[in-house]
Amino acid sequence: LMLPPDFLGWLTFIVKHAGPILVFIIGCLCVYALHRVPDLRSTPLFCIVRVLMILDIINIVVGNIHDLPDEIVGRELFDSVSVTVVLIVQCIRWFAQLLALPMLSSLHFLSLHRPVRFRKLRLAHGYAIVTLFMSMSVLLTVPLLTECCGFTYYVDGAFWAFDFGKPGTALYTQLNLVLQV
Repeated sequence: LMLPPDFLGWLTFIVKHAGPILVFIIGCLCVYALHRVPDLRSTPLFCIVRVLMILDIINIVVGNIHDLPDEIVGRELFDSVSVTVVLIVQCIRWFAQLLALPMLSSLHFLSLHRPVRFRKLRLAHGYAIVTLFMSMSVLLTVPLLTECCGFTYYVDGAFWAFDFGKPGTALYTQLNLVLQV
């Protein structure tokens, strides 16, 4: 077993895993609140935020199911299909959030400079925006499942990183940097 041998190691282990659990609890409470309040439920802006929070919750659950046992045991416990599912969930969430941020910024700009036009937006517009950035994030995730590029889970440090042994990884690294900027 790869459990920390000393107090500082245990403290680091607990703090490392307490953050995602806290984000999970706050995310669940926010999604519940967004669903319960009718005024927020019918707003396209909060429709987008709710979808992003649900993606975060799914990512935390799937990531902890995979990463925590691997980190404790010190080796990969799951088959390649399970690891691929974790990778798909994490990449779709990553690209969806990167693509949703400019759309949320545009909606914020619209609400400040054209408030009448912003108030005309309906929930259908929010679903259309969600469909747009979710389909684009799926399209950006698909090449990571091919032999040309992808991610690897490093059990030693318990983290995901680009697999630079594949030829297309350098292109995807640059794409991620461009999307982040």
